[in-house]
Amino acid sequence: MAERCPVCGQPFEIEVGFWYGTGFVSYALAVIVSAASFIAWLLFIGMSLQDHRLFWWMGVNALLLLLLQPPLMRLSRTIWLNFFVWYDPEWREHPVATAPERSNAEVRNDW
Repeated sequence: MAERCPVCGQPFEIEVGFWYGTGFVSYALAVIVSAASFIAWLLFIGMSLQDHRLFWWMGVNALLLLLLQPPLMRLSRTIWLNFFVWYDPEWREHPVATAPERSNAEVRNDW
């Protein structure tokens, strides 16, 4: 991931461990996708334990979540960033203020 936005210069690593909260957002998005696929499966195919339709849905849903993981990850990062960084319509006139005390270059990418 880039350190700054190439357009406006907004730093993406606002503080150490900033992106850990995206796990919660990603989990919520996965629950929403799973609920939507369950409802669609229920309406179009139906549910039954006799012919294992429930288990087929579980497999299809797991594959769907696996395929949607990259877009869901990016969407969760975008949502998480929008919680903390508000859009400034006049961003060209107001440069981004950097706060060096909130980031620690020594532990960056030190997983």
